[in-house]
Amino acid sequence: MMKKLLIFFIAAFLSVAYVNGQSELELQWDGKVLNDTVYVWVDPYLTDATIFHAEVFNKTDNILNVKVLRTNIDVVEGSVNSFCWASQCYPPFLDESGDYQPIIGGESSGENNFYAEFVANETFGISIVKYKFFDKDNPDIYKEVVVKYWSSPEAIEEEIANLISFSNAYPNPAINKFNIDYNFDTNINKASLKIVNLLGSVVKEVEIDQNSNKLSMDISNLDSGVYFYSIVVDNQILQTKKLVIR
Repeated sequence: MMKKLLIFFIAAFLSVAYVNGQSELELQWDGKVLNDTVYVWVDPYLTDATIFHAEVFNKTDNILNVKVLRTNIDVVEGSVNSFCWASQCYPPFLDESGDYQPIIGGESSGENNFYAEFVANETFGISIVKYKFFDKDNPDIYKEVVVKYWSSPEAIEEEIANLISFSNAYPNPAINKFNIDYNFDTNINKASLKIVNLLGSVVKEVEIDQNSNKLSMDISNLDSGVYFYSIVVDNQILQTKKLVIR
């Protein structure tokens, strides 16, 4: 009996330690806490890099010497990504920062001390990259974020696009819901509407019924602010426009 209790308490201690390690660092951008997974849309034909930003906050009372570890979980062949940290930019073949940045307890790394760059090089698909921020003196103190870079053309093929019509969202600004009128004069496999916040995270998604001509989306659970909505047809973006929620 004592052995079972000992194992239980050890397991409980490790679980608490893990949670504490994760909670001692926080990632934000533009005043908002980043989710564990962030979506970033990429123009596959853009020669300049698409940038993902993160600001690291030290939630402890001590100075933490923070480094960055990048892990390419599943990246589209032909795309290139890299990152910069503590005033040093690293080539695509390096995964861990050589330098660390001291962050005072209760303070942050600053807005521009970490950013990741992604170039699709005219490739399509989703590349999944994980960034781990950890204290070099105590690696159990860390925070991770998974970024899904979605490389997709801004418009579908012209001959198909000419057979599909969507109105602008109305009302816009919206309060509890908004509407979109549409018409399909061609057969497609799937159409959906995605709402994305300023951090690039998909906060709401709904499939579009091709047998109807109107979509009403409930947004009463979303905070007020600026968002973007995208019409996606057969995994390609038809259009992206701004939506204001009050």
